[in-house]
Parts: sequence; C-alpha cells; structure tokens
Amino acid sequence: MNVFNADVFLPERPLAGARPAVQRPSFTDVYWSAPVSWKTRNRYKGSQKAGLQYEQRVVDVLTAIYGGCFVRSPTIRYKYRSKPKAAVLDGLLHLGPETLIVEVKLSHTERVWEQLMVRYRLLVTKLLPSQRIRTVEICRSYDPSIQLPGEYRRITSLHRPGHGLEVLQWKI
Repeated sequence: MNVFNADVFLPERPLAGARPAVQRPSFTDVYWSAPVSWKTRNRYKGSQKAGLQYEQRVVDVLTAIYGGCFVRSPTIRYKYRSKPKAAVLDGLLHLGPETLIVEVKLSHTERVWEQLMVRYRLLVTKLLPSQRIRTVEICRSYDPSIQLPGEYRRITSLHRPGHGLEVLQWKI
C-alpha cells in the first residue's frame, strides 16, 4: 500500500492564500503628452488641501532654483493591459546625465513605493533610456516606522548620486 499520494501533497494549483511572485508591469505605447485635464472639485479640505499647498510650495521653490531644468507636472500617456492610462508626475529634475523623478508628499507614506518605483520609474526609463533615473520623495514629515517593500535611504541633497528610492525631508 502506497501512503504517499502526490496529488494530495503536491497540488498543481497554488495553495489558498499563496501570493504570486511580484512582476513588473508591462507598459506599452508610452509617450509624453499635453497636461491632462482632470474634473476636480474646486474645494479641497483638511489634509488634502494642506498636501496640495505643500506640493505647490515645493514645486515653486524647485522652479525658482533650477529654472528650465525642472519640469513641473509632466504627463505621460501609456497603455497597461490594453487600457489607456495617464501618469502626472509632480516634477522631473534634469541634472546632467541624471533625471530625478520628484514626488511630493505631505507625509512619508508607503504608497510612494508603487507610484515611484513600480510605475513612474519604468515609464520614464522607457522615455529617457540614455539617462540615469533617480526617484525622490520630498516630504514635510518623515516617520521612520513606515515600512516600504524595498530599500530606501534618506538624503539631505538632490546633488549627491543615489540609488533606489531616496527620501528628502524638506520643511518649507
């Protein structure tokens, strides 16, 4: 009598609750676009209003410092799973052979990883293949207990070369 039954112990389908391996999304038809017009409410309240005001201050300061090297709100159109999509970055900063994707957040958040590292980085790399792409989250408040799915490091300057996600706490 054979006690080992391979169909029971080695099922072909994944076990319940098993997570598939993380795959990089496949974006197609990627191109720069004119700004997207979003239908938005005119009245933002609370933390959303504060976040948009902080983003505006940061973008204004980066524009004043870097001039034409900083591009505010560039829009990228692309297809994901055959559906048209658009990504509006907070900014791109061109520093010689490097391009920094800038995402501004009022508070350091785990959502920035998917936004910057999974989506924006891949899109910008397709559009600027000869550039070294860096990803930077600029936030007013930083909480070290926020867990991200990959490595990141805090920086104090945009001019020091880095890799992975970089977080700059900027209280302006």
